[in-house]
Amino acid sequence: MIKRNSILFILFSFIVSISPIAGQSNIDHKYKEFDFWIGEWDVYKQGTDSIVGKSKIESIIDGKVIKETYRSTRKAYHGTSLNIYNQREDRWEQFWVDNSGLTLHILGNLEDGKMVLQNEITSEKDSLSNKISWQKNNNNTVRQTWSQSTDQGKTWNIVFDGEYRKRGKQSTESK
Repeated sequence: MIKRNSILFILFSFIVSISPIAGQSNIDHKYKEFDFWIGEWDVYKQGTDSIVGKSKIESIIDGKVIKETYRSTRKAYHGTSLNIYNQREDRWEQFWVDNSGLTLHILGNLEDGKMVLQNEITSEKDSLSNKISWQKNNNNTVRQTWSQSTDQGKTWNIVFDGEYRKRGKQSTESK
């Protein structure tokens, strides 16, 4: 009976050690790489005091997913993204949808302190590459730069350059 219990214990220990949950602690830090973006933000055109939107970035689903809810302050534009670290592929993925009908699926990783996600969409006639990066700045803002290329990444044009500033932070600091 003791020998059988020992074998069952060893077998149980082996099964638990190879389960996805057992290895979870080894990759938990990967799920936190994009946490610098979490918060409620006013979004400004980079280098100006011209506000272009409001964004709420929140951690959901046990801290494994980051949800963005963005709304323009200039027009009726709004959208949402879900961001997750894909353990199998060892990369981050973002799924964006908005009220203009745009869908975007971009992939990447943290590179030199920047989260860089990109894709390439090709057809028989042309191609379009998107590259979006987020970088935490020393002043607790986040810079988001979205560039596009129509020549397989040889040249890039910036289509959005924004600075995320924590909402209400200035009023709290002045008290």
